[in-house]
Amino acid sequence: MLILGGAAIATTALAGIAPAAYAGGTGESCVSAADATYRHTFDGPAGTATITAVKPLCAGETQDFSLVSYTAPKKTYAVPQFVYDTETARVDAGHRSVSLDVRVPGCFTQVDTIFGSAVLDEITGSGTAYGNTKLGSPAGLGSRSSGGSAWYNGGDGVCTPRPAVTFGSDCEGELHIRLANGADATVDAVFVVDGKRIRVRPGQSVERTADAGKPVTIRDNSFHTSTGTWSKPAGCDTPPVPPTTAPTTTPSSPCPSVTPSASASVTPSASVTPSSSVTPSSSVTQSASVTPSASASTGSAGSTPSATTTTGTPDASLPLTGSNPAGLALYALGFLLVGGGMVAVGRQVRKGRPTA
Repeated sequence: MLILGGAAIATTALAGIAPAAYAGGTGESCVSAADATYRHTFDGPAGTATITAVKPLCAGETQDFSLVSYTAPKKTYAVPQFVYDTETARVDAGHRSVSLDVRVPGCFTQVDTIFGSAVLDEITGSGTAYGNTKLGSPAGLGSRSSGGSAWYNGGDGVCTPRPAVTFGSDCEGELHIRLANGADATVDAVFVVDGKRIRVRPGQSVERTADAGKPVTIRDNSFHTSTGTWSKPAGCDTPPVPPTTAPTTTPSSPCPSVTPSASASVTPSASVTPSSSVTPSSSVTQSASVTPSASASTGSAGSTPSATTTTGTPDASLPLTGSNPAGLALYALGFLLVGGGMVAVGRQVRKGRPTA
């Protein structure tokens, strides 16, 4: 009985012990984010940090860490400071260790490693803005990570960015934003637009757009704020000029229609009136008149027809009817010559006859 009672007591005691939690089935116990501790390494001038959980986090547990660099006015801690670069990573059940890497400006700077993701764009207070949230702090949240102070102040030279912001509106309702950094800048210009950080190298620029409806506020690392609002440009209500359309030309036929018309009339006329008389007296009167007349009228054509080459068709002449006027004129001339000869012979005969 004694033995049975002891066994019952032992069973009851074991039943009250909660089973240990294990991470990922590896047999290693896990912890909650609130109870987790870490080890870290940090290189401020290089802008790197590595954080590793001493024990893995249980499923569903997470912890964020951030590394951030600033431009600063001095080699030692001083304000104001403006964010230069930042990176955030998360430790969870599947990621026991994380590595962070940021760019560090080539001038006076501050670099901080902190618990959480609440990164400040500007540090303007006289105290340390992150307090004991920085890894390696002697107390508070930061003391849960060992490895020394995970923050740095240093660098050489004054940081001189030359940020410039310009705005422009278009007729489609977009606000155009140009972010530029002067060529004489000694460090990148940093612009914070709607919570996003944009870094621009010396002598370069970037373009962004925003929809109309609300002002856009931009803060840059010269600690200047620029605000732009879309406004309708002049000329947006002018209707567009329709494009000029070239007139349509209907080409004319290469062979125009030609209707030539011609009329010709030839009316030849000739009259020959020979007359001759031989008188015994010493006077001989001879008269002859030849009066040929011809008139021809050539018809006109409304347009000049194009030349057409036709082969195998001889010229055709219109036949003439009635007497030939040229022949009649020749006959008349012959009569005149004969008559004139007879008169001349008669004169010679009379001259040669002896007188009584």
